[in-house]
Amino acid sequence: MKKLLPALAAIALVAGCGSGTTTPAAGTYSSFTQGYTVPWVGSPDFANLRRTLKVDVSVNGGTVSPFTVDTGSVGVVVPAAEVPNIPAGAPAGELTYSSSGLQLSGVWVTMPVRFPRAVDAAGASAPAEATVPVLAVTSSKCLGDGVNSHGCTGGIPHMLGVGFGRGPNRSPMYNPLLNLTAMANGTMRRGYIIGRGGLSLGLTRANVTGAWIMQQLTSAGAPAEGTHNDWLTPTGGFQLGSGPTHSGKVLIDTGLLDMIVEADGLPSSGIVPAGTALTINVGDLHYSFAVGDGGAQTPIGVHHARAANGTFVNTGLRALGRYDLLYDADGGFLGLRAE
Repeated sequence: MKKLLPALAAIALVAGCGSGTTTPAAGTYSSFTQGYTVPWVGSPDFANLRRTLKVDVSVNGGTVSPFTVDTGSVGVVVPAAEVPNIPAGAPAGELTYSSSGLQLSGVWVTMPVRFPRAVDAAGASAPAEATVPVLAVTSSKCLGDGVNSHGCTGGIPHMLGVGFGRGPNRSPMYNPLLNLTAMANGTMRRGYIIGRGGLSLGLTRANVTGAWIMQQLTSAGAPAEGTHNDWLTPTGGFQLGSGPTHSGKVLIDTGLLDMIVEADGLPSSGIVPAGTALTINVGDLHYSFAVGDGGAQTPIGVHHARAANGTFVNTGLRALGRYDLLYDADGGFLGLRAE
């Protein structure tokens, strides 16, 4: 199979009309000026992402550590040893990462989550903070399940689960990026941008600029917990080689560097061979690569998995090799902006 040229392998950006892409009403963000920017740890190279994106965080005034920004999960995960003053009798909790099979056990504690390196819209140091439930982990184990189970070490990670559409038991009340103090009092638009310059908290007229391709999300309805509704996983799909286009759901998961594709009629396990051409659809936006071509958006590997929930593609983090990502939790929009 012909290999795509590296310079062209992953830069195609097409806005069509097939799935009804829409945009927020004019002026949606113009009245919002309050926001924060949190710098990335380690100045990541978006053209060749080899590790997850991290920001410095502390929980309840404890140890400041780099936390992975993970759009594939919801909830803050931290070693219990780094959380001061865990109350006696805190309710037991558990969380399992499906791709690695890592199961974490501990207690849920509602505590301040702080971003000590945040700066405000004027560029002044202004640590941002949200008070949300946190899983303080006391033990972990590898279950042996998942496409990345071979890499499971049983170590307790530092995770900022900031995704949406991850199921009814993970409402937005667990997401610190949507529960900052200013968001709670209504002066900040609930949402974030994952971009080259850092993690932007709050959507404003200054940071929602440029040509965004937006997808209107479907409401998940009234939440089981909290006051804000969630939004369903975006529509999208994929095409392998010259085969048919598989349409379903797409997750841009910043917690992974590889990709997972699932559809009836495809293998339920195994690796997609190097050189295979893939086209990924996120709403009306499309990009292409060949497995192993080294392009900025090419994942480090592509896995088949059982289609337990219909057609699905988890793009992994490297989908952002050419894009910034926006999530508007108030309006229900996912946006991508070519960089």
